[in-house]
Amino acid sequence: MRLLLLLLVGLLADSTSAECALGSDYKFELTPCDPEGGRWRVQVPTSSASHSCTLEQPRRVDSCESSCEAGQFFDLSTLSCGACPPGSYSMGGAVLFDNWDTLPQGFHTQVESFQSSFIGRFGTGVNCTAFGWQAKGDFLASVGGPCAATVTLSVRLARVGNLSYVYQYSNRDVIFDFEAQNEQCQSVADAKEFRWPSVTAEGEWRRQVVQLKPGNNLLQWKTIGMETYPGKPILIKSIEISGTTRATSCSPCRNGTFSAEGSRQCQECPENHFSSRGASSCQPCNPETEFAPKGFSRCIKRHACTSKDFYETRSPCDANNQTRAEYRWLEPKICMAGVSLPPVGPSRPCLPCNPGMSPGPDASCQFCPAEHFSDDGGPCKPCPPNTTPNYGYVFQRWAQLPASMSSSCRQQDGSECGGMTGWHVAGTHVQSGQHHADGAYLLLSLNVPGFRSKGGVVGGRRLEVGRVSFTFELDCKAKCEFVFMQASDRRGVNLVQSWSGATFKREFSHSVYANDSYTFSWAFQKASLTDYDVFSNLLDTDVARIFSINVTNTIDGGASVCLACHQETDEVGCIPCPPGHFVDSNTTQCTQCPPGTTVSNPLAYGIESCQPCGPGLSSTDGVTCTSDCVFAGEPSFDLSALAHETFLVRGSRLFTASGAQYFHVFNISLCGNTQAQCSNNISYQVDGTSSQVNSFVCRTTMVPSAWSDEEVVLSTQSVTLGDELVAVTNNTAFMSMEVIEEFLSQNATLHFYYSTPLATRSCPQGRTTVISLSCDASKHGNGSIVLPSKCPDGTCDGCSFNFLWQTAVACPVCREQDFRLVRGECTGGSQLLHYLAPTNCRVLTNLPATKAVKCQNHIPVELQAIIGGTVMVAATLCGLLLHFWRKTQRLEYKYMKLVQGSGSGSDGAELPPAESCGLDDGEEEDVHFAQPAKQNILNRIKAMTSKVRENRDEYSKMNSSDI
Repeated sequence: MRLLLLLLVGLLADSTSAECALGSDYKFELTPCDPEGGRWRVQVPTSSASHSCTLEQPRRVDSCESSCEAGQFFDLSTLSCGACPPGSYSMGGAVLFDNWDTLPQGFHTQVESFQSSFIGRFGTGVNCTAFGWQAKGDFLASVGGPCAATVTLSVRLARVGNLSYVYQYSNRDVIFDFEAQNEQCQSVADAKEFRWPSVTAEGEWRRQVVQLKPGNNLLQWKTIGMETYPGKPILIKSIEISGTTRATSCSPCRNGTFSAEGSRQCQECPENHFSSRGASSCQPCNPETEFAPKGFSRCIKRHACTSKDFYETRSPCDANNQTRAEYRWLEPKICMAGVSLPPVGPSRPCLPCNPGMSPGPDASCQFCPAEHFSDDGGPCKPCPPNTTPNYGYVFQRWAQLPASMSSSCRQQDGSECGGMTGWHVAGTHVQSGQHHADGAYLLLSLNVPGFRSKGGVVGGRRLEVGRVSFTFELDCKAKCEFVFMQASDRRGVNLVQSWSGATFKREFSHSVYANDSYTFSWAFQKASLTDYDVFSNLLDTDVARIFSINVTNTIDGGASVCLACHQETDEVGCIPCPPGHFVDSNTTQCTQCPPGTTVSNPLAYGIESCQPCGPGLSSTDGVTCTSDCVFAGEPSFDLSALAHETFLVRGSRLFTASGAQYFHVFNISLCGNTQAQCSNNISYQVDGTSSQVNSFVCRTTMVPSAWSDEEVVLSTQSVTLGDELVAVTNNTAFMSMEVIEEFLSQNATLHFYYSTPLATRSCPQGRTTVISLSCDASKHGNGSIVLPSKCPDGTCDGCSFNFLWQTAVACPVCREQDFRLVRGECTGGSQLLHYLAPTNCRVLTNLPATKAVKCQNHIPVELQAIIGGTVMVAATLCGLLLHFWRKTQRLEYKYMKLVQGSGSGSDGAELPPAESCGLDDGEEEDVHFAQPAKQNILNRIKAMTSKVRENRDEYSKMNSSDI
């Protein structure tokens, strides 16, 4: 190809006779380096080249490795180094990208959606084009969102060089990945150290330096959004690459900058000056009618001054405790004419200090010393005996900024705001500064070293260690954003809440559940990045005002009241109760909380401070609620076999169209006897913070390395999903947590509820996890953990997680009465008793499967009762028969007597009447009647009955004849 090009140039040279003009007829280009280490300079005709011009013969350049010094470029016309003209710059053997008005030549972007084994993770119809890398003037930005966005740059290095890029990465819901490949598609050395850039604080810029190999290098920056909302963008402010081949041209200075001849870099125009692209100097604005911030490309007309261009402040208190109202222009002053500053006000008493503070020697307000309090901002008073100060921060008067607070202002490029104030006090409130460039971060920070409570969860209720409350309003005519953040050493920076646009005066309260050293920050920013225009809102007077800030239960600060506390009789001062105790309001003595209850506040008063543990949990020390994985009741469970191990569960894989993938791994400790651990093996976390998470349930994002020489899986974004075990119950819902329908149909019998109270942008109420245990006798050992079929990543919303644990260990414990007893036959005086266990419970008793016993020849109790009842009924019937038989015998005798008496006198003389109808006492019957020898009792009764009937009939006839 090179020979054909040389031949073509030679032919063209032979066929022309006129001289060609550089630029209009041709341009110079260098051929690639040949094996001898050299190259050729050739003239390439342009599309408008004249056919009559004469092209030169190609010229040989002996070296490919040499480069010009900074501020110079390799002139292809003279084949020597020359100084860059004014208005441009050159870094010599390096290249710098810091102008992002458009995507520079050589950069390519790509955006992809995720494809996974389930539908509905982020919904359908996601337009990923809105989430790619975009040039935004001062920086290159990727907004995140539910897509994977990639920007690549291919660069050839003549020697070993360095890549240096400055970035801002404050959104933890986005994975930020950097890769560098050489000509063999291999990652450069030590890729693990720089592949995962560290998270930065809000508004902070960080520089990453990577060593590159000679030859072609493919550089790739990728963002993978983990949530549906865009969140804060990932920003790249500049990219600098050294070790490149010598530059054949100089780069023009961008708008708002200038340079002299032979410059290595361009300088920003000072305030009230401007410049356009490629300027060699800055032009001044009209100081009377125009102004321009530092580094601006045009002047802006000043507006007439109004009352919104100055603010009121107070002079320091004098020896008489007097102060005056003073007025100052907002800096920088961008208005002209109009109203003037009001005169200094008359002397008046100084504002009282905030509660818990008192005037110091220099008339400034200071926190009261230890064991003192001030309820009205006046002089500090010692706490009475047997009391302790209730420390906290109460800021509601703003004569000065408290010592524990600080204010700052940073531009989006990371630079300071040039002496402009971020926030300033205004008596009744503290407000954000004005006249800053759009996108500047105005930060107000409060440092809290710690709290006096431990926190935790009891009775299904999270215990807070402290509370941060503040009242604010947003006076915005254009787009603005107000955010509240908390940062700690262990958990990094977290966005608590944000507000956009005009907001009326309102109060916001945030509970702190973990004791740590915190920095609470309020940040105000005009205009969002997606609609960034450096000129659009510069003159707007959008402002944020904070009227009061209150932080409770801190270990320092000031006390506005002293609380009664426990005190020993032989000690001086207040002695806090031991952990798990409360102060009895009647005796002021420390009393331990009842079993099964806990208390976290060291200044707990009354038995009501002891809160019961959640269902299935217990407490013996009054401090923490725990579980031994054994649960009594009907039915009872023994999960101790699962109590001393942690269990890993792998989620579903996610893929981009190009094949990039990641997946989640969950680590579970059911009862917490052995903590689950999730760790990062890359530098994702904020510097100085722990790379390991310990909790009941945690999750790690695993990213297989596709370009590594070895099979390496990198872990990042370790988060906790269950800091506290809240309850263990068979109820399908507890607090705001509930078991999903899919697991209810799987005969889940016991549910573990976990909670992580830490609020995030995507989960304002924190994260929760429910582990449902299902009895499955076929699952021996630890069994298996199943993820929801519709959400195989464990969650459908990113905040509520559900797992189903199928194992034989989850079956209820068998009771003795649950066994079925079967008796065998008697053989040789003994018989076997067989105990058959049911299939729906676990056998934990020591009953043998079979047992030999002696045969027992006795009538069963049931049969004995039946026989006894039958004998008693028979005896009763016999007694009744005997009684009636004797009665019948007596009646028969009397009737026979009557019959004999009536027929003995032939003359019909009347017999004397019988004295009685029966025998006298002691009189024996001496009349006997012959009875059949074989006649039974029933026949005898029938015979006697018939005789009595006959005698009665005969007796009746006799009486009737007598009559």
